[in-house]
Amino acid sequence: MELNFNHFVVKVPEKTKDATVRAGFLMHLTESETTARQDLEEALERLAADQEDCWLDHRGPNDEVIDLSDPESWAEKKVQHTVAPGEEGLYSLIFVRCQPAASAVSFKIHAKFYNPGPNYLSAGEAPLPTLYFVFFLCYLVAMAAWVAIFRRRKEHVHRIHNMMLALLVFKTLSLLFEAVRFQAYQKHGLTGHADGWAVVYYVFAFVKGIMRFVVILLIGTGWSLLKPYLSDREKKVVLVVLALQVIDNTAMVVLDELSQTSPGSASWLTWRDIFHLIDIVCCCAILFPIVWSIRHLRQAAAADGKMEHILRKLTLFRQFYLMVVAYIYFTRIVVFLVKATLPYDLLWLQAFFDEGATFLFYTVTGWKFCPADANPYLAVDTDERDAAELEEFGLDDYEDDLGEEDEDMREEGRDVGGIEMREGPGHGRHRGQAKPGGWNSIVSV
Repeated sequence: MELNFNHFVVKVPEKTKDATVRAGFLMHLTESETTARQDLEEALERLAADQEDCWLDHRGPNDEVIDLSDPESWAEKKVQHTVAPGEEGLYSLIFVRCQPAASAVSFKIHAKFYNPGPNYLSAGEAPLPTLYFVFFLCYLVAMAAWVAIFRRRKEHVHRIHNMMLALLVFKTLSLLFEAVRFQAYQKHGLTGHADGWAVVYYVFAFVKGIMRFVVILLIGTGWSLLKPYLSDREKKVVLVVLALQVIDNTAMVVLDELSQTSPGSASWLTWRDIFHLIDIVCCCAILFPIVWSIRHLRQAAAADGKMEHILRKLTLFRQFYLMVVAYIYFTRIVVFLVKATLPYDLLWLQAFFDEGATFLFYTVTGWKFCPADANPYLAVDTDERDAAELEEFGLDDYEDDLGEEDEDMREEGRDVGGIEMREGPGHGRHRGQAKPGGWNSIVSV
């Protein structure tokens, strides 16, 4: 550990009688983040009970104290410390100002930490380059398998399948550049060389983060699987999630940069809270379209219990809903709690659990919704029962959204959205003649 402090200034209020300064840095050793947070809370509780209490007086046996109480050391102070065998652990650099209580402090600090090599990654981060590269290979194989399915079953490929392929591409590239970025950090530390790779990673991670939620949303609505359009309500949900994801991924980039350049800053805490809040809101928002699809399928099945393919679709979307809930719960809650209790040298397991759960979720989702003859959502009947089902999915709402131009086309008997519209007597409902490869529907005339 190499620490360089300079321009250290303590501004003591003029009304303060005792101008004695008691301040410094504490290199505190703990086993996990939970223990470090607990020690900090205990120190604050002691300070609240006794204003004269100072954490510098409660140092542990392996803690390193850098005392800056002497004004002569304020101009510049250099400290170098080597962690001896038996002193390994999670170190937290904590600034402690005990006296005077009402004072403003300003300083500049340059910190350099590295393991033998030099390896600028901590013991808990050292396996990350290899870990991300292994997952990159896994996604590469999955992407190749997805493309192979496309080529064999071209006639069953929907637009959502193309978006799932695009998501796989961005996820694969983001993992590749994440591995390269940590490899650069390992060799060069936080230098310009590593920052260049970080920018490339942020670009792909930004797009991947947005596409992930959008694809889950579209699958949940049944877009291009059950219906070729989105209702107004579903469009609003997609737009809201898109806007939130832009903010969420911006917060992720800022948070990651601040954690490296300005750790412990107040702005880091603000962006962290924004990131967590918006991420949870997005996770809740993507569940609503899935619930709506399940409700529509249940209503269609209740209308005609003999529609076996609707029951299969209902089962499929119920399973997808449970998968999404389990994925969100595990990656947003369980992984977070596990990270807080992991020993310092096993912190890489957080990334392993997170990426492993994501890969499993992508794989199962692709398997359930891949282009195939026997998939439940591909069973579309052309009899009267199917017409009732499509009505349950709100195709009448689609007609309500038609503009004046479509109304004119209807009067002339021309096609509207791939469906030939015909006038019928009275105000009854009549089936339009489906165009080749188009959709049968019920329309109002």
